[in-house]
Amino acid sequence: MLSSMNNRAAVNVYLTSGRTSEDLSRLELLDWVNESLKAQFTKIDELCTGAAYCQFMDMLFPNIINMDRVKCFTNEETDFKQNFKILEASFKKMSVDKQIPSEKLIKRCFQHHLQFLKWFKKFFDANYEGRSYDPRAVRGGAPMGFGAESISVNFLASTTPFPIQGRHSTSNSARKSYWEQVKPGTSEKVTPMQMQETGEGQECLAKKMSHLKLRRTQSW
Repeated sequence: MLSSMNNRAAVNVYLTSGRTSEDLSRLELLDWVNESLKAQFTKIDELCTGAAYCQFMDMLFPNIINMDRVKCFTNEETDFKQNFKILEASFKKMSVDKQIPSEKLIKRCFQHHLQFLKWFKKFFDANYEGRSYDPRAVRGGAPMGFGAESISVNFLASTTPFPIQGRHSTSNSARKSYWEQVKPGTSEKVTPMQMQETGEGQECLAKKMSHLKLRRTQSW
């Protein structure tokens, strides 16, 4: 059953043939995804995880998706399939009549990813009501992107002070302690997000992402 906040059906949209003034390039679309979700996708076909679309649905329709079930940082096809099943269920709940080409997306077919992302951006714009939403906090501070789980856990453990439990989330007690950390060398209480917003934090984050991209390039 939908919550009282979601007692409406979604506004359905359709892509028209030909280019319009609303069209964005693939890089602009990718920037929109990363900026909106505080994510680290480097290519459109990395959206094969399905996690970004799940969180966008959570942003649009509160409580329609249990984000604790979404694998936010993974390169495992079994996780992709689970995430898309969650997405498909949310579409059904909200009466979205778009068919998700899950198999093509999971197999990283670029053209299918581009078309689906273009449609989803139009769908998002038609349904977004401007409510405040912190995507990183909703994920319990976990990163979102494409990569091995071990990289995700190591990356998060080295940039946030709370312990990692499970695939990508923390327990309630761990989440509480996450907001009660003291900045090293001071008596000032500060959150990991605030640390990351500092110049030092941004530099550290940039180095880690550069190293992550290098490792993935070498593995190819």
